[in-house]
Amino acid sequence: MTVAELPASGGPPLAAVYVELPGRELSDRMVAEALPAAEVHAALAEGGWQSYRIDGFAAAARYAEWVGSGEGMGVVVFDAAGQVLGTRPGPQDAAELAAYLRLVARRRADVAAARQALVVHRGADELLGLGRRLLELGARRETATCLAAAAAAGARPAQHLLARLYALEGRLELARATLPADADEPAAWVTEGYLLYKERRHQEAVAVLERALAGELGDERPRARLFYGKALHEAGRDADAEAVLVALARDAVGTTFAGAALHTLMHLRNPDHGHTH
Repeated sequence: MTVAELPASGGPPLAAVYVELPGRELSDRMVAEALPAAEVHAALAEGGWQSYRIDGFAAAARYAEWVGSGEGMGVVVFDAAGQVLGTRPGPQDAAELAAYLRLVARRRADVAAARQALVVHRGADELLGLGRRLLELGARRETATCLAAAAAAGARPAQHLLARLYALEGRLELARATLPADADEPAAWVTEGYLLYKERRHQEAVAVLERALAGELGDERPRARLFYGKALHEAGRDADAEAVLVALARDAVGTTFAGAALHTLMHLRNPDHGHTH
């Protein structure tokens, strides 16, 4: 698919679009290794996705419209109406990409229901509900609108989730300003730990994520474990990091967190393989 063939607004219906940067090593490696993988093709077929590749250099404006931040490459997934369901910027291994496609497929109906609930009543709970679901899938622009409106309407969790979104986008000063100073719940501590990790305050991130993992986290636990392992590695505690990441990969088989844990383990064990701090 070329940029000229893209719909005037939005994206193709029920599609996974890989925005590549030809000539860039990580992009070329994903095109050569991850995209043709059997597990990725199986996930595409199971979800009913059409898959496309477009040149990210030519489609820079559309990438900015869909994703808004990042290095100009990655995967953007659209629902049947051509609305962005989720994004995953940057390169991914086959296992990560397949797990992500399956996650989005599982959440499609929930996102559609959350969008419909917002049409019926645009309240704080409905805004938070849609924003939370889209954030899980990596969507950026619609997520920011929903979470900002939910926070303004008094939905307290929306504030730390909005800070998490800003950190995900690399807007660290804004994330720090948005994160509640009096956060007192484990899920908010996960956001704080993630932000500290992004700020390269790794020792502090380890301490905050340890506190979060001692509490009730529910669906947030795999995310906390992943960034706890990453923070331990960056803090120079590789043996501890490896134990955490191996356990996560074992316990969360088939999820994006397991894929990311295995990817991090590969770099930890082979630091010359494209690994940077």
